[in-house]
Amino acid sequence: MQTVQKVVVSLNDVIETISPYVHGQFAEHLGELVYPGVWVGEDSPIPNTKGIRNDVVEALKPLALPVLRWPGGCFADNYHWRDGIGPRKHRPMRVNVHWGMAPEPNHFGTHEFIDFCRMIGAEPYLAANVGSGSPLEFQEWVEYCNFAGRSALADQRRANSAKDPFKVQFWGVGNENWGCGGNMNPEQYADEFCRFRTYLFNYPGQSTFAVAAGAAGTDGPWTARFFERLARNYWDRRGMVQGFAAHYYCGTAGKSATEYNEQDWIELLAKAHFMENIILGQRAIMDVYDPARKVKLLVDEWGAWHPIEPGKPAGGLYQQNTIRDACVAALTLDVFHNHADKVYMCNIAQLINVLQSLLLVEGDRCIKTPTYHVFDLYRPHRGAQAVRLVSCAQEIHNNSQEAAKTAWSPSRHSLQAVHGSASVKDGVLCVTACNTHPTTPVELELEIHGGKLPAAKVVRLATKDIHAHNTFDRADEVKLSRAQNVQAKGRFLRIEMPPGSVIRVMGPLA
Repeated sequence: MQTVQKVVVSLNDVIETISPYVHGQFAEHLGELVYPGVWVGEDSPIPNTKGIRNDVVEALKPLALPVLRWPGGCFADNYHWRDGIGPRKHRPMRVNVHWGMAPEPNHFGTHEFIDFCRMIGAEPYLAANVGSGSPLEFQEWVEYCNFAGRSALADQRRANSAKDPFKVQFWGVGNENWGCGGNMNPEQYADEFCRFRTYLFNYPGQSTFAVAAGAAGTDGPWTARFFERLARNYWDRRGMVQGFAAHYYCGTAGKSATEYNEQDWIELLAKAHFMENIILGQRAIMDVYDPARKVKLLVDEWGAWHPIEPGKPAGGLYQQNTIRDACVAALTLDVFHNHADKVYMCNIAQLINVLQSLLLVEGDRCIKTPTYHVFDLYRPHRGAQAVRLVSCAQEIHNNSQEAAKTAWSPSRHSLQAVHGSASVKDGVLCVTACNTHPTTPVELELEIHGGKLPAAKVVRLATKDIHAHNTFDRADEVKLSRAQNVQAKGRFLRIEMPPGSVIRVMGPLA
Protein backbone atom coordinates (compact mmCIF):
# COMPACT_ATOMS: atom_id res chain seq x y z
CA MET A 1 0.00 0.00 0.00
CA GLN A 2 1.28 3.46 -0.92
CA THR A 3 0.52 6.56 1.09
CA VAL A 4 0.42 10.16 -0.11
CA GLN A 5 2.38 12.74 1.86
CA LYS A 6 1.91 16.42 1.14
CA VAL A 7 4.90 18.69 1.67
CA VAL A 8 4.68 22.47 1.38
CA VAL A 9 7.70 24.67 0.71
CA SER A 10 7.17 28.35 1.62
CA LEU A 11 9.70 30.36 -0.36
CA ASN A 12 8.85 33.59 1.49
CA ASP A 13 9.46 32.03 4.91
CA VAL A 14 13.24 32.33 4.98
CA ILE A 15 14.98 30.78 7.98
CA GLU A 16 18.66 31.69 7.53
CA THR A 17 21.65 30.88 5.34
CA ILE A 18 22.74 27.28 5.90
CA SER A 19 26.27 27.34 7.24
CA PRO A 20 28.43 24.96 5.16
CA TYR A 21 30.05 23.91 8.44
CA VAL A 22 26.95 21.93 9.46
CA HIS A 23 28.22 19.30 7.01
CA GLY A 24 31.48 18.98 8.98
CA GLN A 25 33.40 15.82 9.83
CA PHE A 26 35.35 14.43 12.77
CA ALA A 27 38.53 12.31 12.83
CA GLU A 28 39.85 10.99 16.14
CA HIS A 29 42.88 8.84 16.88
CA LEU A 30 40.63 5.87 17.50
CA GLY A 31 40.65 2.30 16.19
CA GLU A 32 41.46 2.08 12.47
CA LEU A 33 40.56 5.64 11.54
CA VAL A 34 43.96 7.32 11.34
CA TYR A 35 46.05 4.15 11.00
CA PRO A 36 45.46 2.86 8.28
CA GLY A 37 42.36 4.89 7.37
CA VAL A 38 44.34 8.02 6.54
CA TRP A 39 48.00 7.32 7.23
CA VAL A 40 49.95 4.37 5.78
CA GLY A 41 53.41 5.95 5.63
CA GLU A 42 55.53 6.93 2.68
CA ASP A 43 57.08 3.45 2.36
CA SER A 44 53.72 1.64 2.19
CA PRO A 45 52.81 -0.46 -0.89
CA ILE A 46 49.39 1.21 -0.65
CA PRO A 47 49.50 4.18 -3.06
CA ASN A 48 49.98 7.37 -1.06
CA THR A 49 51.12 10.95 -1.20
CA LYS A 50 53.36 12.01 1.66
CA GLY A 51 52.11 8.95 3.58
CA ILE A 52 48.40 9.77 3.12
CA ARG A 53 46.24 7.26 1.21
CA ASN A 54 45.46 8.32 -2.35
CA ASP A 55 42.21 6.33 -2.51
CA VAL A 56 40.82 8.06 0.57
CA VAL A 57 41.74 11.50 -0.78
CA GLU A 58 40.21 10.67 -4.18
CA ALA A 59 36.99 9.53 -2.51
CA LEU A 60 36.66 12.58 -0.23
CA LYS A 61 37.66 15.38 -2.61
CA PRO A 62 34.37 15.38 -4.57
CA LEU A 63 32.44 16.00 -1.35
CA ALA A 64 34.35 19.28 -0.74
CA LEU A 65 34.02 18.72 3.00
CA PRO A 66 33.90 22.11 4.75
CA VAL A 67 35.69 21.33 8.03
CA LEU A 68 37.44 18.45 9.81
CA ARG A 69 37.80 18.20 13.60
CA TRP A 70 40.95 16.53 15.03
CA PRO A 71 42.61 14.85 17.07
CA GLY A 72 39.62 14.01 19.32
CA GLY A 73 37.40 13.36 21.16
CA CYS A 74 38.68 11.88 24.37
CA PHE A 75 42.07 11.47 22.73
CA ALA A 76 42.47 15.27 22.56
CA ASP A 77 42.75 15.79 26.32
CA ASN A 78 45.58 13.28 26.56
CA TYR A 79 47.37 14.51 23.41
CA HIS A 80 50.48 16.68 23.51
CA TRP A 81 51.04 18.29 20.15
CA ARG A 82 54.84 18.33 20.34
CA ASP A 83 54.78 14.51 20.23
CA GLY A 84 53.55 14.77 16.64
CA ILE A 85 56.08 17.13 15.01
CA GLY A 86 59.63 16.76 13.77
CA PRO A 87 61.30 13.67 12.23
CA ARG A 88 58.99 10.69 12.68
CA LYS A 89 61.78 8.40 13.80
CA HIS A 90 62.23 10.64 16.85
CA ARG A 91 58.55 10.94 17.75
CA PRO A 92 57.68 9.12 21.00
CA MET A 93 55.49 6.05 21.12
CA ARG A 94 52.52 6.63 23.43
CA VAL A 95 49.57 4.60 24.67
CA ASN A 96 46.03 5.49 23.59
CA VAL A 97 44.56 5.07 27.06
CA HIS A 98 40.98 5.88 26.05
CA TRP A 99 40.71 3.48 23.13
CA GLY A 100 41.91 -0.03 23.90
CA MET A 101 45.40 0.88 25.10
CA ALA A 102 46.44 0.86 21.45
CA PRO A 103 49.96 2.01 20.50
CA GLU A 104 50.13 5.61 19.27
CA PRO A 105 53.30 6.22 17.19
CA ASN A 106 52.50 9.90 16.56
CA HIS A 107 53.40 9.52 12.88
CA PHE A 108 50.26 11.47 12.02
CA GLY A 109 50.62 14.84 13.73
CA THR A 110 49.89 18.50 13.08
CA HIS A 111 51.72 18.78 9.75
CA GLU A 112 50.22 15.56 8.42
CA PHE A 113 46.74 16.63 9.49
CA ILE A 114 47.09 19.99 7.75
CA ASP A 115 48.37 18.21 4.62
CA PHE A 116 45.34 15.93 4.70
CA CYS A 117 42.94 18.86 5.12
CA ARG A 118 44.50 20.63 2.15
CA MET A 119 44.35 17.50 0.01
CA ILE A 120 40.61 17.07 0.57
CA GLY A 121 39.77 20.79 0.71
CA ALA A 122 38.59 20.90 4.33
CA GLU A 123 39.23 23.63 6.89
CA PRO A 124 41.05 22.37 10.03
CA TYR A 125 39.41 22.41 13.47
CA LEU A 126 41.85 21.57 16.26
CA ALA A 127 40.74 20.34 19.68
CA ALA A 128 43.26 21.42 22.32
CA ASN A 129 44.24 19.61 25.51
CA VAL A 130 42.64 21.18 28.58
CA GLY A 131 42.23 18.04 30.69
CA SER A 132 45.91 17.18 31.05
CA GLY A 133 47.55 20.11 29.27
CA SER A 134 48.40 23.68 30.18
CA PRO A 135 47.59 27.16 28.88
CA LEU A 136 51.23 27.49 27.82
CA GLU A 137 51.06 24.31 25.72
CA PHE A 138 47.87 25.61 24.12
CA GLN A 139 49.32 29.04 23.39
CA GLU A 140 52.44 27.56 21.86
CA TRP A 141 50.43 25.27 19.56
CA VAL A 142 48.47 28.28 18.30
CA GLU A 143 51.66 30.26 17.72
CA TYR A 144 53.33 27.32 15.99
CA CYS A 145 50.36 27.02 13.63
CA ASN A 146 49.44 30.65 13.00
CA PHE A 147 52.36 33.05 13.47
CA ALA A 148 53.91 34.27 10.22
CA GLY A 149 56.70 36.34 11.79
CA ARG A 150 59.97 35.40 13.43
CA SER A 151 59.86 33.46 16.69
CA ALA A 152 61.36 30.25 17.99
CA LEU A 153 58.09 28.39 17.41
CA ALA A 154 57.45 29.81 13.94
CA ASP A 155 61.04 29.01 12.99
CA GLN A 156 60.56 25.47 14.30
CA ARG A 157 57.52 25.11 12.04
CA ARG A 158 59.60 26.30 9.10
CA ALA A 159 62.35 23.84 9.98
CA ASN A 160 59.68 21.14 9.91
CA SER A 161 58.96 22.01 6.25
CA ALA A 162 56.08 24.50 6.61
CA LYS A 163 57.25 27.96 5.53
CA ASP A 164 53.81 29.54 5.72
CA PRO A 165 51.50 29.45 8.75
CA PHE A 166 48.65 26.97 8.77
CA LYS A 167 46.03 29.66 9.50
CA VAL A 168 43.88 27.54 11.78
CA GLN A 169 40.70 29.42 12.66
CA PHE A 170 38.75 26.90 14.77
CA TRP A 171 40.08 25.87 18.19
CA GLY A 172 38.24 23.65 20.61
CA VAL A 173 39.12 24.49 24.20
CA GLY A 174 39.00 20.93 25.50
CA ASN A 175 36.49 18.15 24.84
CA GLU A 176 33.78 16.61 27.01
CA ASN A 177 35.33 18.19 30.08
CA TRP A 178 32.41 16.88 32.13
CA GLY A 179 33.83 13.37 31.47
CA CYS A 180 37.02 12.13 29.83
CA GLY A 181 38.29 15.71 29.52
CA GLY A 182 38.75 16.16 33.28
CA ASN A 183 35.50 15.23 35.08
CA MET A 184 34.88 18.91 35.80
CA ASN A 185 31.67 20.52 36.93
CA PRO A 186 30.30 23.36 34.75
CA GLU A 187 31.65 26.12 36.97
CA GLN A 188 35.11 24.59 37.08
CA TYR A 189 35.18 24.19 33.32
CA ALA A 190 33.96 27.77 32.81
CA ASP A 191 36.93 28.99 34.85
CA GLU A 192 39.34 26.71 32.96
CA PHE A 193 37.89 27.75 29.62
CA CYS A 194 38.48 31.42 30.35
CA ARG A 195 42.00 30.75 31.64
CA PHE A 196 42.97 28.81 28.52
CA ARG A 197 41.07 31.15 26.21
CA THR A 198 43.14 34.08 27.43
CA TYR A 199 46.12 32.61 25.58
CA LEU A 200 44.35 31.95 22.28
CA PHE A 201 45.87 34.94 20.52
CA ASN A 202 44.86 36.37 17.17
CA TYR A 203 48.18 36.53 15.36
CA PRO A 204 48.39 39.03 12.45
CA GLY A 205 46.34 37.89 9.49
CA GLN A 206 44.41 35.16 11.32
CA SER A 207 41.47 35.52 13.68
CA THR A 208 40.48 32.62 15.91
CA PHE A 209 37.16 31.03 16.82
CA ALA A 210 37.14 29.54 20.33
CA VAL A 211 34.77 26.63 20.96
CA ALA A 212 33.75 25.81 24.52
CA ALA A 213 33.05 22.16 25.30
CA GLY A 214 29.33 21.89 25.86
CA ALA A 215 26.84 19.47 27.29
CA ALA A 216 26.14 15.81 26.64
CA GLY A 217 22.80 15.44 24.88
CA THR A 218 19.91 16.57 27.07
CA ASP A 219 22.02 17.93 29.93
CA GLY A 220 20.49 21.40 29.97
CA PRO A 221 21.66 22.16 33.52
CA TRP A 222 25.33 21.88 32.41
CA THR A 223 24.70 24.54 29.76
CA ALA A 224 22.82 26.83 32.14
CA ARG A 225 25.45 26.56 34.88
CA PHE A 226 28.31 27.16 32.42
CA PHE A 227 26.76 30.32 31.04
CA GLU A 228 25.66 31.49 34.48
CA ARG A 229 29.26 31.24 35.67
CA LEU A 230 30.43 33.24 32.65
CA ALA A 231 27.72 35.83 33.17
CA ARG A 232 28.63 36.35 36.84
CA ASN A 233 32.39 36.41 36.45
CA TYR A 234 33.57 36.92 32.86
CA TRP A 235 30.74 38.12 30.64
CA ASP A 236 31.99 41.71 30.52
CA ARG A 237 35.01 40.39 28.59
CA ARG A 238 33.24 40.24 25.26
CA GLY A 239 34.51 37.90 22.62
CA MET A 240 35.77 35.14 24.92
CA VAL A 241 33.38 32.51 23.55
CA GLN A 242 32.62 32.16 19.85
CA GLY A 243 31.07 28.70 19.93
CA PHE A 244 29.50 26.22 22.35
CA ALA A 245 29.54 22.55 21.33
CA ALA A 246 26.94 20.01 22.42
CA HIS A 247 27.24 16.27 21.71
CA TYR A 248 24.41 13.88 20.85
CA TYR A 249 24.57 10.27 19.67
CA CYS A 250 21.32 8.58 18.71
CA GLY A 251 22.97 5.25 19.58
CA THR A 252 21.59 2.00 18.21
CA ALA A 253 18.50 -0.21 18.07
CA GLY A 254 18.60 -3.92 17.38
CA LYS A 255 21.41 -6.47 17.66
CA SER A 256 24.00 -4.66 15.50
CA ALA A 257 24.52 -2.21 12.67
CA THR A 258 23.14 -4.77 10.20
CA GLU A 259 20.82 -6.90 12.36
CA TYR A 260 17.53 -5.21 13.20
CA ASN A 261 13.81 -5.51 12.57
CA GLU A 262 11.29 -2.95 11.37
CA GLN A 263 10.57 -1.71 14.90
CA ASP A 264 14.30 -1.25 15.53
CA TRP A 265 14.49 0.77 12.32
CA ILE A 266 11.75 3.14 13.45
CA GLU A 267 13.19 3.41 16.96
CA LEU A 268 16.63 4.48 15.72
CA LEU A 269 15.25 7.03 13.28
CA ALA A 270 13.04 8.52 15.99
CA LYS A 271 16.10 8.86 18.23
CA ALA A 272 18.02 10.46 15.35
CA HIS A 273 15.27 13.02 14.76
CA PHE A 274 15.40 13.89 18.47
CA MET A 275 18.37 16.05 17.42
CA GLU A 276 15.77 18.75 16.78
CA ASN A 277 14.87 18.76 20.47
CA ILE A 278 18.54 18.94 21.44
CA ILE A 279 19.03 22.04 19.30
CA LEU A 280 15.85 23.71 20.58
CA GLY A 281 16.71 23.05 24.20
CA GLN A 282 20.37 24.04 24.07
CA ARG A 283 19.76 27.17 22.00
CA ALA A 284 16.91 28.33 24.24
CA ILE A 285 19.14 28.14 27.33
CA MET A 286 21.93 29.98 25.52
CA ASP A 287 19.47 32.67 24.40
CA VAL A 288 18.77 33.59 28.02
CA TYR A 289 22.39 34.73 28.36
CA ASP A 290 23.10 35.62 24.74
CA PRO A 291 19.89 36.84 23.06
CA ALA A 292 21.85 38.34 20.17
CA ARG A 293 23.32 34.88 19.47
CA LYS A 294 26.89 36.05 19.25
CA VAL A 295 27.87 32.64 20.61
CA LYS A 296 27.26 30.00 17.96
CA LEU A 297 25.79 26.58 18.76
CA LEU A 298 27.78 23.60 17.48
CA VAL A 299 27.10 19.86 17.59
CA ASP A 300 30.62 18.65 16.98
CA GLU A 301 29.88 14.98 17.70
CA TRP A 302 26.75 13.19 16.46
CA GLY A 303 25.60 10.01 14.75
CA ALA A 304 24.74 6.35 15.25
CA TRP A 305 26.72 4.18 17.67
CA HIS A 306 26.31 0.45 17.05
CA PRO A 307 28.13 -2.52 18.63
CA ILE A 308 31.65 -3.18 17.34
CA GLU A 309 31.86 -5.54 14.38
CA PRO A 310 33.29 -9.01 15.15
CA GLY A 311 36.99 -9.38 14.46
CA LYS A 312 37.78 -5.71 14.98
CA PRO A 313 39.76 -4.09 17.85
CA ALA A 314 37.67 -4.07 21.02
CA GLY A 315 38.26 -0.36 21.60
CA GLY A 316 38.15 0.60 17.93
CA LEU A 317 34.42 1.30 17.45
CA TYR A 318 34.41 -0.18 13.93
CA GLN A 319 30.90 -0.67 12.58
CA GLN A 320 29.12 -1.31 9.31
CA ASN A 321 26.87 1.29 7.75
CA THR A 322 23.50 0.52 6.12
CA ILE A 323 20.66 2.30 4.38
CA ARG A 324 19.23 2.78 7.89
CA ASP A 325 22.31 4.83 8.82
CA ALA A 326 21.87 6.83 5.62
CA CYS A 327 18.39 7.76 6.83
CA VAL A 328 19.86 8.72 10.23
CA ALA A 329 22.26 11.09 8.44
CA ALA A 330 19.55 12.49 6.17
CA LEU A 331 17.10 13.16 9.01
CA THR A 332 19.81 14.85 11.05
CA LEU A 333 21.12 17.05 8.24
CA ASP A 334 17.55 18.12 7.46
CA VAL A 335 17.13 19.12 11.11
CA PHE A 336 20.29 21.23 10.88
CA HIS A 337 19.00 22.95 7.73
CA ASN A 338 15.58 23.61 9.26
CA HIS A 339 17.29 25.28 12.23
CA ALA A 340 19.93 27.15 10.26
CA ASP A 341 19.24 30.16 12.47
CA LYS A 342 20.29 28.20 15.56
CA VAL A 343 23.18 25.92 14.59
CA TYR A 344 26.51 26.87 13.00
CA MET A 345 28.75 23.80 12.82
CA CYS A 346 28.15 20.06 13.15
CA ASN A 347 30.66 17.20 12.86
CA ILE A 348 29.49 13.64 12.32
CA ALA A 349 31.46 10.94 14.12
CA GLN A 350 33.55 9.73 12.41
CA LEU A 351 35.29 9.96 9.02
CA ILE A 352 36.69 6.48 8.31
CA ASN A 353 36.18 3.00 9.85
CA VAL A 354 34.79 4.35 13.13
CA LEU A 355 31.13 4.80 14.13
CA GLN A 356 29.00 6.36 11.35
CA SER A 357 31.78 6.79 8.83
CA LEU A 358 31.84 7.99 5.24
CA LEU A 359 34.44 5.43 4.16
CA LEU A 360 35.61 1.95 5.09
CA VAL A 361 39.11 0.76 4.22
CA GLU A 362 40.67 -2.67 4.32
CA GLY A 363 44.18 -3.28 3.03
CA ASP A 364 44.46 -1.41 -0.26
CA ARG A 365 40.67 -1.19 -0.76
CA CYS A 366 38.37 1.73 0.04
CA ILE A 367 34.57 1.81 -0.22
CA LYS A 368 31.92 4.46 0.24
CA THR A 369 29.18 3.93 2.82
CA PRO A 370 25.49 4.85 2.43
CA THR A 371 26.19 7.81 4.74
CA TYR A 372 28.79 9.06 2.23
CA HIS A 373 26.09 9.18 -0.44
CA VAL A 374 23.81 11.27 1.78
CA PHE A 375 26.51 13.90 2.24
CA ASP A 376 27.02 13.85 -1.54
CA LEU A 377 23.27 14.17 -2.16
CA TYR A 378 22.90 17.08 0.28
CA ARG A 379 25.82 19.22 -0.94
CA PRO A 380 23.66 21.84 -2.75
CA HIS A 381 22.23 23.01 0.57
CA ARG A 382 25.55 24.46 1.73
CA GLY A 383 25.51 28.25 1.72
CA ALA A 384 21.91 28.34 0.45
CA GLN A 385 18.98 30.15 2.08
CA ALA A 386 16.95 27.68 4.13
CA VAL A 387 13.22 28.12 3.61
CA ARG A 388 10.37 26.57 5.55
CA LEU A 389 9.32 23.05 4.62
CA VAL A 390 6.30 21.57 6.37
CA SER A 391 5.05 18.01 6.05
CA CYS A 392 1.34 17.38 6.56
CA ALA A 393 0.57 17.45 10.31
CA GLN A 394 4.16 18.40 11.14
CA GLU A 395 4.48 20.86 13.98
CA ILE A 396 6.52 24.02 13.32
CA HIS A 397 8.81 24.62 16.28
CA ASN A 398 9.72 28.13 17.30
CA ASN A 399 12.41 29.63 19.45
CA SER A 400 10.30 30.26 22.54
CA GLN A 401 11.05 29.27 26.10
CA GLU A 402 7.87 27.21 26.06
CA ALA A 403 9.33 25.04 23.29
CA ALA A 404 12.46 24.57 25.35
CA LYS A 405 10.44 23.21 28.28
CA THR A 406 9.31 20.25 26.18
CA ALA A 407 12.54 19.82 24.24
CA TRP A 408 14.04 17.37 26.74
CA SER A 409 11.03 15.04 26.74
CA PRO A 410 11.44 12.09 24.32
CA SER A 411 7.87 11.04 25.08
CA ARG A 412 6.63 14.10 23.20
CA HIS A 413 8.71 13.27 20.16
CA SER A 414 6.93 11.87 17.10
CA LEU A 415 8.23 10.70 13.74
CA GLN A 416 6.25 11.65 10.63
CA ALA A 417 6.47 9.48 7.51
CA VAL A 418 8.43 12.12 5.58
CA HIS A 419 10.90 14.63 6.94
CA GLY A 420 12.92 17.02 4.83
CA SER A 421 14.40 20.46 4.29
CA ALA A 422 14.47 23.05 1.54
CA SER A 423 16.80 25.80 0.41
CA VAL A 424 17.27 28.26 -2.44
CA LYS A 425 20.50 29.36 -4.05
CA ASP A 426 20.93 31.32 -7.29
CA GLY A 427 17.28 30.78 -8.16
CA VAL A 428 17.45 27.00 -7.79
CA LEU A 429 15.33 25.15 -5.24
CA CYS A 430 16.78 22.12 -3.47
CA VAL A 431 14.48 19.86 -1.46
CA THR A 432 15.77 16.80 0.37
CA ALA A 433 13.58 14.31 2.17
CA CYS A 434 13.59 10.92 3.86
CA ASN A 435 10.81 8.35 3.87
CA THR A 436 11.25 7.04 7.38
CA HIS A 437 8.97 4.01 7.01
CA PRO A 438 10.84 0.74 6.37
CA THR A 439 8.11 -0.98 4.32
CA THR A 440 5.60 1.58 3.00
CA PRO A 441 6.30 3.61 -0.16
CA VAL A 442 5.19 7.23 -0.30
CA GLU A 443 4.00 9.44 -3.11
CA LEU A 444 5.39 12.83 -2.21
CA GLU A 445 3.12 15.68 -3.24
CA LEU A 446 5.37 18.74 -3.33
CA GLU A 447 3.64 22.12 -3.35
CA ILE A 448 5.49 25.44 -3.66
CA HIS A 449 4.14 28.63 -2.07
CA GLY A 450 5.53 31.97 -3.27
CA GLY A 451 6.80 30.67 -6.61
CA LYS A 452 6.64 27.87 -9.14
CA LEU A 453 8.75 24.81 -9.82
CA PRO A 454 7.72 23.69 -13.32
CA ALA A 455 10.18 20.80 -13.48
CA ALA A 456 12.93 19.21 -11.44
CA LYS A 457 15.53 16.48 -11.37
CA VAL A 458 15.14 13.76 -8.76
CA VAL A 459 18.00 11.64 -7.38
CA ARG A 460 17.27 8.77 -4.99
CA LEU A 461 19.15 6.70 -2.47
CA ALA A 462 17.00 3.59 -2.16
CA THR A 463 17.31 -0.16 -1.79
CA LYS A 464 15.03 -3.21 -1.84
CA ASP A 465 16.39 -4.48 1.48
CA ILE A 466 16.32 -2.32 4.61
CA HIS A 467 19.55 -4.02 5.74
CA ALA A 468 21.45 -3.21 2.53
CA HIS A 469 25.04 -2.03 2.90
CA ASN A 470 28.24 -1.88 0.91
CA THR A 471 31.02 -4.43 1.37
CA PHE A 472 34.48 -4.77 -0.11
CA ASP A 473 33.11 -7.43 -2.46
CA ARG A 474 29.95 -5.49 -3.33
CA ALA A 475 30.99 -1.87 -3.05
CA ASP A 476 27.99 -0.41 -4.95
CA GLU A 477 25.15 -2.29 -3.32
CA VAL A 478 23.89 1.09 -2.07
CA LYS A 479 24.47 4.04 -4.37
CA LEU A 480 22.74 7.10 -5.80
CA SER A 481 20.40 6.68 -8.73
CA ARG A 482 20.68 8.56 -11.98
CA ALA A 483 18.77 11.84 -12.10
CA GLN A 484 15.14 11.54 -13.23
CA ASN A 485 13.24 14.41 -14.84
CA VAL A 486 9.88 15.20 -13.21
CA GLN A 487 7.28 17.64 -14.56
CA ALA A 488 4.77 19.54 -12.47
CA LYS A 489 1.11 18.57 -12.73
CA GLY A 490 -0.86 21.66 -11.92
CA ARG A 491 0.47 23.11 -8.66
CA PHE A 492 2.25 19.93 -7.58
CA LEU A 493 5.19 17.75 -8.30
CA ARG A 494 4.50 14.14 -7.47
CA ILE A 495 7.52 12.03 -6.64
CA GLU A 496 7.77 8.36 -5.74
CA MET A 497 9.67 7.59 -2.55
CA PRO A 498 10.44 3.89 -1.92
CA PRO A 499 10.43 2.65 1.68
CA GLY A 500 13.41 3.77 3.72
CA SER A 501 14.72 6.07 1.01
CA VAL A 502 16.30 9.51 0.70
CA ILE A 503 15.69 11.85 -2.22
CA ARG A 504 16.85 15.18 -3.60
CA VAL A 505 14.62 17.32 -5.80
CA MET A 506 16.26 20.24 -7.61
CA GLY A 507 15.07 22.66 -10.22
CA PRO A 508 15.06 26.35 -11.26
CA LEU A 509 12.22 28.43 -9.88
CA ALA A 510 9.95 30.26 -12.29
